[in-house]
Amino acid sequence: MAAKENIFTHQTARDIAVFNADNETTVRCAEKAPGRVRWFSRRKEVADGVFLRGTSIVCRGPQGERVVLDTADIKLPGVHNIENYMAAVAAVDGMVPDEAIRAFARTFGGVEHRIELVRELDGVRWYNDSIASSPSRTIAGLRSFPEKVLLIAGGKDKGISYDAIGPEINEHVKALILCGATAGVIRAAVEKAANFTGLPITEVDSYQSAVALARETARPGDVVLLSPASTSFDRFANFMERGRVFKDLVNALK
Repeated sequence: MAAKENIFTHQTARDIAVFNADNETTVRCAEKAPGRVRWFSRRKEVADGVFLRGTSIVCRGPQGERVVLDTADIKLPGVHNIENYMAAVAAVDGMVPDEAIRAFARTFGGVEHRIELVRELDGVRWYNDSIASSPSRTIAGLRSFPEKVLLIAGGKDKGISYDAIGPEINEHVKALILCGATAGVIRAAVEKAANFTGLPITEVDSYQSAVALARETARPGDVVLLSPASTSFDRFANFMERGRVFKDLVNALK
């Protein structure tokens, strides 16, 4: 908290800080901001900042309000990315033209290894979320898609609990492919969850096998997501190498 507050506590009265109006902690933080406070919110309209009205992202300030873009313009999946765009709009209001924001939103496919769209092949979309080295990150990734996904997960076990990911996988996954030291731990969390109803789970010994199985299993309209919920150090130097290996395998598919 202190590290986050240090970002804005040295601002002046002429500066702007943007806060999430839907989060109690950030609302309290805003009280310490020395400059102009702007808000973003998915849940309510704000007097100064950016909010969601239906599917429209609206910017409001002293000069009035306007619709900047529609959520359908945002290529990145997930409600958290809608919030990211609202925060960005609040920050650059008056400095970046709205049309530039819309054009960017329609074309930006994400930062590498963060729910990154690798390719679409035969109607199947392949995403690389290799940065997801913990259950909480994978849960966020799963919640980013409206449809159930084929999930590739597993890696090095760093001794944390996987209990929370079991119900989430059962809710958001149509087929689970596990690879790595945490394969058994993740399987156990899924199978002991109260909402387990026989989700197909397969354990493989390599990423090559995982990608091949996903290719065989997926059907047009499906999403295949690499989101390991574990660190990469069982097989790779870091999550970047893991993601690039996955992308190479996916891009080699015919």
